[in-house]
Formats: sequence, C-alpha cells, structure tokens
Amino acid sequence: MFKLLIVFLLSMLLSSSGMISGHPSPNPVPESIQSRPLAVAPEDSSIKLYVMEPSQGLFRTATLEIGQQHRAFAWSGSADIATAPQLYYRDVNGDGVREAVVILTLASGTGVELQELHIVNAQTMDEYPVESAADAVSRRVHSSVELRDHNQQVHIAVTIDGITHTLDPKASAFYDDPAHFTDRLDFSSVVMYDAEQRPLHATVSGSVSPTEFVGDLELKYVYEHGRFRVGPIEFAASSPF
Repeated sequence: MFKLLIVFLLSMLLSSSGMISGHPSPNPVPESIQSRPLAVAPEDSSIKLYVMEPSQGLFRTATLEIGQQHRAFAWSGSADIATAPQLYYRDVNGDGVREAVVILTLASGTGVELQELHIVNAQTMDEYPVESAADAVSRRVHSSVELRDHNQQVHIAVTIDGITHTLDPKASAFYDDPAHFTDRLDFSSVVMYDAEQRPLHATVSGSVSPTEFVGDLELKYVYEHGRFRVGPIEFAASSPF
C-alpha cells in the first residue's frame, strides 16, 4: 500500500510540473517574458508572440506561442508600438497547413526601415530557412549611377539576373548637387516584408543619397525543398521618374 501511494504521488508531481504533456514545449518559457503578448495573429488569437523585458525599446529574445505549444527564439527587434512585430497565421508555402509568420523591425527612422522575416512550422515549432531579401539583392542585383552633361543629368542602370533597366531622372530640387550621389544605388536602408498576400513579398528601395530614393525592387518568395527563397525580382522607378 505504501509503494502504491509513493507511485501515485510521483505521478501527480510529474503531471503538475508539465513533464507529462500531449504538447511538449521545445523550449521552456522564460519567467521574465512580458505577461501580455507583443503581437497576436489576427487570424487566430491563440497565436501570440511574447518578448523578454525590452531594453531601450529593443528585445533580444522572443517566445512564440501556438495553442498549447511554445518555443523561445533568439530573435531581436523593436518593441515600440509603431514598429512592434507583425504576426500572421496563414498558409504561405501552399501545403494546405498554416504557418506562423513573424516580421520584425530591426531599425526605423528617417530614410531607414529594416525588417526581418521568420516563418515557423505550427506543428513542429521549427523555423523554416528563409533567404534574406538583402542577401538576394546583393547577389543578383547590380547598379550604376553616372553623371552626364556636366553633372546635369543622372543616368541610372539596374541589372537584375543579367537584364538591365535604365532611367534618366529629370532635374529637380533633389539634384542641386548630384556630384554627391553614390556611384551605385544603395539598397541597404529600406527592406520591408509583406505577408498580407501570397506569395510573400519584400520591397527593397534604392537610393542615390540618404534622402533620395529613385526606385524599388519588388521580390516574390517561392517555397522549394523545405525552404523559402527569393524568386522573381522586378524594379520599378519611383515617382516622378
């Protein structure tokens, strides 16, 4: 009888501690996370994102909760209301099963908007490999900025996968001193992701100076062999060019 009582007590202890569960957590939830989620998926209120107590508006660890499962990730980003993480729960790889999509803001300000994309399998809580938009642009896009006619005309060429697009912006107030322009477009200041539509999109803006953006690269993601990679890339000149 005494042995049966001991077995019963141990069973109760293990159950109450969460060691016996139909939905094990891949990582324990840190005790210091905020009690209120920083983001909730509009498609399903049981999909939530918690973060460690932010420091100076930034967090360095996030915990994703999907129903009864949760997992901590070494993600960092802004915790400010205007630039808080975006969280979605939708099928983005076309397999008929929804995934958790997280868009984090790394930096935001005048002429700067840098985001990061994460996609998590809702069943296994594992993160899918996702090609960075910035990496794809660095590898596949080349550009040049050339001043002509005694620096009165700006000639821009953008080559994507070997195909070149050109534009000749007309003189404007921005071009008072085009000699200060970079010799190629800078695609490092604005990288934004869009999970509102399929396929997933990214926009990477190109500038000739810190305040003058002349066009956007539109990237579409494709899902192949268990990972998301950047597929077609298109360039569109900004108004008024």
